[in-house]
Amino acid sequence: MHITLRQLEIFRAVAQSGRVTAAAEALHISQPAASMALSELEKHLGPLFDRHQGACLSLNDSGRALLSKACEMMDRALEIEQQFSRDACYQEGSLIINSSSTVGNNLMPAIIGEFTDINPGISVDLKVDNTRQIEQRLLGFEIDMAVVEGICLHPDIEVKTWRSDELVIVCHPSHPLANKDDVSLNELADDPWLLRESGSGTREVFDEVIATRLGEPKVKMVLNRAEAIKQAAADGQGIACLSRLAVWRALRKNDLATINVKDLALKRHFYLIMHKHKYRSGVIKKFSEFILSYKNHR
Repeated sequence: MHITLRQLEIFRAVAQSGRVTAAAEALHISQPAASMALSELEKHLGPLFDRHQGACLSLNDSGRALLSKACEMMDRALEIEQQFSRDACYQEGSLIINSSSTVGNNLMPAIIGEFTDINPGISVDLKVDNTRQIEQRLLGFEIDMAVVEGICLHPDIEVKTWRSDELVIVCHPSHPLANKDDVSLNELADDPWLLRESGSGTREVFDEVIATRLGEPKVKMVLNRAEAIKQAAADGQGIACLSRLAVWRALRKNDLATINVKDLALKRHFYLIMHKHKYRSGVIKKFSEFILSYKNHR
């Protein structure tokens, strides 16, 4: 059997894009060359994809079993290349990280900045999205790791609790309940809510803790960025439930105020998540150890 790294690289690209043409474009090769390499690989291993109309491909059981092994082979090959070409074991490399909105916008820039100051040979590519979309990228081996505020229960995802967070209900400072303590949640029954989209960790907490007690909250807007919700609340468009990390500056400047609802627990955690079958290169280990220790810094 003669399986090459190039075949595995093309297989991985097709698995992640769902199309041979897209994989070929990503790897800067011709579509016939990508199709030939994939065909040769399937001659050795059997069919790896289910073919659909419109040239779409999806992994079958054999393909899913191969994907984690192919990704590990590619990662190990890159690590060997970096170590011996630069004689800089684990000191040079790159990481692709996703994070959900709250932690990505408020914590990750400083963390990545400190990490790359200490490790200037390692580049970090960060993308901010919601927890459910990040989970799918992780399962598809498209990213190395992620930091999220939503809970992940997929059996193939390893979850490490990182640090705690607190959500607060915020409003325009002129709201009649602004900065009041011991407010009953029922007093907010007629207020319009400004919410994150479904799939975000913040929305999950709202749905589980607040919506279940209010029955049918009046939703005025659904926005996919905390910054947009914060601005809408500051403009008096409604009330919102956001991380204190996201609003502390606006609270300090009196652009927003809190509504302190009694007997309402809005605590949660941030989590570091990785695919259980992802190969842990030296660079991945270095960053994961750094971020898990960072919780003691702030």
